[in-house]
Amino acid sequence: MEGGQAAEKNEYGFEIEIVRERVNPLLERRELEMTIHHFAKSTPKVYDVRQYLSKQLKVDLNTIYIRKIITEFGVGRSRAEVHIYRTPERAQKVEPLHIILKNLPPEERKKKLEELKRKS
Repeated sequence: MEGGQAAEKNEYGFEIEIVRERVNPLLERRELEMTIHHFAKSTPKVYDVRQYLSKQLKVDLNTIYIRKIITEFGVGRSRAEVHIYRTPERAQKVEPLHIILKNLPPEERKKKLEELKRKS
C-alpha cells in the first residue's frame, strides 16, 4: 500500500495515515509505517495507538505491537513502526520483552515490571 491511505480522526485527538504496508510471511506479520498527526497535542500514547488500530483494522489488540514512535520537533507529527501478527502467540514468540512491556496497558505494565524486579 505505497502512497498512503487517508488520515482519519478518532476520539484520541490524532489522525493516522498508513504510509507503507509490507507483508512478512516468514514472521507471519504485517509491517506498517505510518504518520500520526497530532497538531497542538503531545505525542500519542502507545496503548492509545494500539487501541485505535485494533478498532480501525478490526484485528485483535494482542496482535498489534508498536515498535517505535518518533516525533518531529515542533510539527505535531510522528512516524511510527507497527507490527501486526497473525496470532497473539506468534507475537509473543517474535517480539522482544521490552517491546511487549511497552505495549501493555499502563497498570498492567507496572504490575509486570514489579513482578520481573522481584524475580531478579
